[in-house]
Amino acid sequence: MGSSDSEFRIVVAACGFALAQEQSRRAASHSCAKPQAAISNPKSDIRNPRSLNRRGAAAVLAMMFLVIFGSLAAAMAIVAQGNLATADSHLKINRTLAAAETGQRFLIYRINQVTATVKTTAGEISTTNAPTLWDQVRAGLLTSLSGELHSAGEPYPCNWPDINTPAPSGLSLHVGPITLAPGAPTFTAVMTPHPIAGENYNAAYYQRPPYSTMTPAVSNASPLDSTWVRMRVWASEGPSGRQVTRAIQMDFQIQKKIRYALLSRSRVMIGSNVMIEGPIGSRFLDTHLANGHPIQMVSDFRGLNSQLDTKLVELTNALATNDQNGDNRLNVDDSREIEGIDDAQALDKNGDGFIDDYDFFMAHYDTQDKGYVTALDMNAAGDIHAAQLLQMIDTFGDPTRTGYGDGQIDDYDRYAKVRGEVKMAAELNGWQDGAAGGTYQSYFQGPIVASHDDAPLSFQASELSVPQFGPGDFDVTTFRNLATGDLAAQAVAQAANHDPSDPNSPQPLGTQVREAVPYGAAHPYDYYDRPVYENMTFTNVKIPKGNNAVFKSCKFIGCTFVETNTSNTDSNYNYVGMQEADGIQKFPTLKATVNGVQVSNTKPLSNNLRFDNCTFEGAVVSDAPQQFTHTRNKIAFTGRTRFIIQDSLVLNATQKALFRRSTLLMPHYSVEMGSFINPSAANETVQLSGTIVAGLIDMRGQVKVEGTVLTTFEPKANTGPVIGDTSPQFNTTLGYFASLDGDLESEIPTGGRGVIQLRYDATLPLPDGILAPISLAPNYHTYFEMGAQ
Repeated sequence: MGSSDSEFRIVVAACGFALAQEQSRRAASHSCAKPQAAISNPKSDIRNPRSLNRRGAAAVLAMMFLVIFGSLAAAMAIVAQGNLATADSHLKINRTLAAAETGQRFLIYRINQVTATVKTTAGEISTTNAPTLWDQVRAGLLTSLSGELHSAGEPYPCNWPDINTPAPSGLSLHVGPITLAPGAPTFTAVMTPHPIAGENYNAAYYQRPPYSTMTPAVSNASPLDSTWVRMRVWASEGPSGRQVTRAIQMDFQIQKKIRYALLSRSRVMIGSNVMIEGPIGSRFLDTHLANGHPIQMVSDFRGLNSQLDTKLVELTNALATNDQNGDNRLNVDDSREIEGIDDAQALDKNGDGFIDDYDFFMAHYDTQDKGYVTALDMNAAGDIHAAQLLQMIDTFGDPTRTGYGDGQIDDYDRYAKVRGEVKMAAELNGWQDGAAGGTYQSYFQGPIVASHDDAPLSFQASELSVPQFGPGDFDVTTFRNLATGDLAAQAVAQAANHDPSDPNSPQPLGTQVREAVPYGAAHPYDYYDRPVYENMTFTNVKIPKGNNAVFKSCKFIGCTFVETNTSNTDSNYNYVGMQEADGIQKFPTLKATVNGVQVSNTKPLSNNLRFDNCTFEGAVVSDAPQQFTHTRNKIAFTGRTRFIIQDSLVLNATQKALFRRSTLLMPHYSVEMGSFINPSAANETVQLSGTIVAGLIDMRGQVKVEGTVLTTFEPKANTGPVIGDTSPQFNTTLGYFASLDGDLESEIPTGGRGVIQLRYDATLPLPDGILAPISLAPNYHTYFEMGAQ
């Protein structure tokens, strides 16, 4: 014990001494000695003779209590002083730990700024390119953090673990000390890539997740590689020699990801029977124009029943006034969101704490409170729309999850229109005052369920948070070099094997068909005379520009590369050579200048193709035209389109890994998928994986995507091919809309709404060739508080 214990012993001794004195005095007063005769007034004899023996007792007791209380006061003062010292130490510990965490957050912020400028075309980050990328990040941080007023020391490269020894050629970066505020603690940080010299990767520190669950688990034989960077931050407070220091550390991984399920520079249209898992981003800004909705989204439950529609309209009106965070739900625990709503708890049918259109759907069809809705409840046998809705919700997500494909809609299906953040570059007020006409919720329906620390809906998103990619950001050289096959030679060789008695054999060449573009659209804008290739197999083939063919029931193995003229910036390029249905030229006198030469027809310079009932064991890739010319550079996938990668019997493991990263890479191309008129046809299905790139893309019918859909075209008024203020008509469309909504190529079909499922897959690397920034992503599971540094 400390000084308070010694004082306690002094108090006890003093009390014992005083008690001994009192006992001695009392013993003397009761002794057998005869007292001396008192010489006093006789009246004094009336007093108790023993009282004379207690003279001085009060003084002794007073002294005793004075000693006791004085000692207690001194002890309490010492204890209080000790408590103050302890509290001061705890305060400094908390302040230094908070300062270290502040430093960590500060550096994460600065790292994000720097890594946004460090770009690479490599799809995967490996030990081959990671050191170079880290050097660029380190150089960027050195420049960014130099000369700042709050820095007590300039950043410098250093050796690890000797963080105080400068090493201009070293890989580590020393930052700080950085002062948080006058009189506040300072923090210092060191960042260094793995593997770290002298680090024991067999230590107990690594015998825990996530290190122990990595493949292979971290050890000295398999240390963290150079794609990982460790950040150690420590903060100190107090005078020299009596400083309190705390340190934390965490590992970061160099990554290259486009962390979106759907990322578009154009307006996005998401129809009914469309579900998305993952973030959505739109950079469309022309919200002042008719149909200028950055993202237009239709509830999956609209159009099923008129009574249900009435309830959903009431919900939309309540959302317009009460929704506080844009998630298209009403939080029953937030008084602001349920203001004016009677018995809000009763409206929360599934008891998840929110009122959304799913609750009204369940209340309408689950009349017996079973907790689920079946095909019989929805009369799905007689209503194709209802049948497709049940299929979409029941089969969304991981096929191994509970309730997948069990034939009913229930809480196991975890329904959400969008499960992830939605970010728009547009301004809310501009949208409200412009295209939305007061309330955007009328054009933006369906519940958005983001993670607990993410905002479900954000406006005025920066390019850092919602990046954009143009045609110049793509280098498809790697894929072009893979496509060494000659289309004509392969076709001629197969046509020679035509068997007139076998309709599935390769068909003769020379057949032509005239088709509308877009194929099957209610409002086509051009016609093509197409050569026909049927029942043929092509391997690593280049389709030369000007081919403009239709491929029927063909198989494509490896890389199918579509060539086109990339110098297509003339404003007339899109229209020169346009035909009417009878083949007559629409604009017979119109010319376009291409590479300094005037031409009257740009069809021979581009490629407008249709693949019908085709199978691809590989990827389809194209050149990246400088301008978006949707009538000339267009690909349509109709019928049953299958992309077979993992189950391919002809691709090796390396090829499978490559093509799975992107089954469709066609920057600045117009891509059409699915049927305009028959979304319920069993053969109208498309399944894609990886990063799906197009200028604009329309997905209709039955489409499933595991990855990211990225579109590159930014429509601008009076900038070809946009005529006048028609930029909202150039959109990325998932599902069906009426032409009045701005999708001029189609109308809502009578045969249902199709089934479209889009899921972001964070595990898939990007394809090579996309010039995109890297990130230094913190792995928060590796956070570790080290105590004193």
